[in-house]
Amino acid sequence: MGAVCLLDSRGRITQVNAAFEARLGRPASTLLGIDPAHVLKAIASDHAATASGDVYCVTHGELPSWLRLDRTPMPQGGELVRLTDVSGEWSMLRLLTSQRSVRDQLMHDAEVGTWRYDPDTEMYYFSSELALGHSGISKPVPLSTLMFIQHPDDQAKDGAIRDRITTSGGSAEGEMRYRDGQGGWKTLRVHYRSGRKLPSGKFEMFGISQNVTELAAARDTADLAMERLNLAMAAGNAGVYEIEILTGNRWSSEQFKELAGPEALERQANHPFGLYMDDEQPKVRASWERCLTSDKVESIDTRIYRPDGKGRWVRMYTRLQRNAAGQNVRAVGLMLDIHEQKQQELALIEAKSQAEAATVAKSNFLASMSHEIRTPLNGILGMAQVLASDTLNDAQRERVTVISESGQTLMALLNDVLDISKIEAGKLEIACINGKLDQTIDRMRQLFLGRADERGLWIKVEPIGDVPVTMLYDPIRVRQCVSNLLSNAIKFTENGGVTIRYGATPKPDGGWRVDISVADTGIGMDAETSQRLFAAFTQADASISRRFGGTGLGLAITRQLSRLMGGDVAVESRIGEGSTFRLSFDAGPPQVGQAVESDDRPSEPVEEAKQTTVMGARVLLVDDNPVNRQVVRLFTTQLGPKIVEAVNGEEALARLAEQAFDIVLLDVHMPVMDGRETIKRIRASDQPWRDIPVIALTADAMSGDRERYIGMGMSDYISKPIDSRELATKYVRLLQAHRFAPGKAA
Repeated sequence: MGAVCLLDSRGRITQVNAAFEARLGRPASTLLGIDPAHVLKAIASDHAATASGDVYCVTHGELPSWLRLDRTPMPQGGELVRLTDVSGEWSMLRLLTSQRSVRDQLMHDAEVGTWRYDPDTEMYYFSSELALGHSGISKPVPLSTLMFIQHPDDQAKDGAIRDRITTSGGSAEGEMRYRDGQGGWKTLRVHYRSGRKLPSGKFEMFGISQNVTELAAARDTADLAMERLNLAMAAGNAGVYEIEILTGNRWSSEQFKELAGPEALERQANHPFGLYMDDEQPKVRASWERCLTSDKVESIDTRIYRPDGKGRWVRMYTRLQRNAAGQNVRAVGLMLDIHEQKQQELALIEAKSQAEAATVAKSNFLASMSHEIRTPLNGILGMAQVLASDTLNDAQRERVTVISESGQTLMALLNDVLDISKIEAGKLEIACINGKLDQTIDRMRQLFLGRADERGLWIKVEPIGDVPVTMLYDPIRVRQCVSNLLSNAIKFTENGGVTIRYGATPKPDGGWRVDISVADTGIGMDAETSQRLFAAFTQADASISRRFGGTGLGLAITRQLSRLMGGDVAVESRIGEGSTFRLSFDAGPPQVGQAVESDDRPSEPVEEAKQTTVMGARVLLVDDNPVNRQVVRLFTTQLGPKIVEAVNGEEALARLAEQAFDIVLLDVHMPVMDGRETIKRIRASDQPWRDIPVIALTADAMSGDRERYIGMGMSDYISKPIDSRELATKYVRLLQAHRFAPGKAA
């Protein structure tokens, strides 16, 4: 009877025989009241739907079996269900299906399809759209429809083949083009063959079509490329040559012989590399050795022989051809005449080298001039600051103010010239750190607030939208840009004021696009002036320079800096209605673990510093310029330091070895031993003073100098001309951090 079970009217098992239990490997107690299909699904490792019912792969013992549920209704109600083993039948069916799938997949991958043509009905029957290269062919396609989508140039050729085969039989092949569903053309390689002869006396026609669009396009491209190559070789005076590797036989085109010249060809007849100048032959030989082991085109610029000893520049392209066994068979090469091009290239290289040397010389000159100018400027501004702290009458104080402001103007001009020079040399770098934009903007407002008050102007700050608290950008360069815009806005505004607006727009990469606008109520400008405003040394007109001053470098630097930061700067203005400058730059998400930019502005004046515990500190002052040493002495008088002077690094090291100090004020540029070598030896020493606080006092004021000196081991950095408040603040801060104890023995 086999494995059977009885089902009730709800399709649930009410009774099973022993064979059913054994077949499923389940006792009857676990099967009663359950739909047998559910049982099979739960224990089957595979399942498939067929026309005769679902089949299930069940493993009981070592071998899997495919089982089918055959149901027979019972007269008294319910069903008799038999478990039928269809393993043999199912395996054969799957094998046939697999073979058909493989065949269909191969034809699909090869873009091959079959078709049949009935000449009596003039209808085409396609197995798939691949046969035609066009969709919508599930139904018979009339000949007229096929011709409608066929390329006009192919219709006559296809018609002739069709008429011959349907009339006389036989076979043929050819390429035909058909319009595809996207409006382009598909190229099909079509194989035609006659079939059975119809009662009408005509032959059916069968065929196979394969999509060869890419192949045809590549062939057409190759033909076109060959035509272009031949034209280029004729126009470019290029020569072709071939070398048989085994025999050494050489063939050269007429262009090659003409380009090489008789003298070089004569030398080549006696020596394989005699075609080239003697000093070029080792290089050419090395190129040939590389070519013998490479599958790529080897190229080299070299000089072929000329009796004048200078040679003629050519560019050689060589590639090896190999047989099926991978053996070198033939070398094919191309020689181009590049003599004039090479001469120009060498001249450009020489000119570039000279230009780079000039740029380096210019940068070195400017750096040197910066140092030389800042040194006396340090004395001028330093003494002006000392005089300003003395008791002066109004006339004297006004004169000191003029000296100080003139010195500050000169220093600002010097900084602008250095920056524009560094930008032009491509050496100005953007140093991004975690910064707070609102703090950066507020610093600029505070810095210019006094100047605005003097002119009776207001400065307002208006954030736009939600601005991230912290972003990754270069606060120093942003302040420089905003400073230039604010300075111009105040300079060219006589009534009203300046409004600073800033905001940040999220970018897909997680960063922000920062936009800052500086709007004034000043004199404005016309469109022509706006277009040339950002060029270096540009003012609106000569009267602007006479009336308001300035070099015209500020806006040029601002544009260059903004572009280095991924943004730009633009202006909107009308005469008499003020101007609005819009600055943009890219900012990234803050870096985890990196500190936020600190406020390095002097915050503790000398009067407050006197109340600290740093009075009477032992100071080693190292500077080769006596004026600079005098300025430092005057700046620190109120702090009562005990100063010992040295004029170079070598002398400073000797003083450190003789007595104890609490802090070193170290110039960088000095004779005998400069500050760089001095700090290196201080930090490398095994003496107690290796950790002494050291402040670099230097005329170097380029961007990145502070970081560079801190990296050398300096504790802090002050650029010349020295500001008395900055010196006092950093002096006190370092001494307090170093746990300075008053009353130490000198």
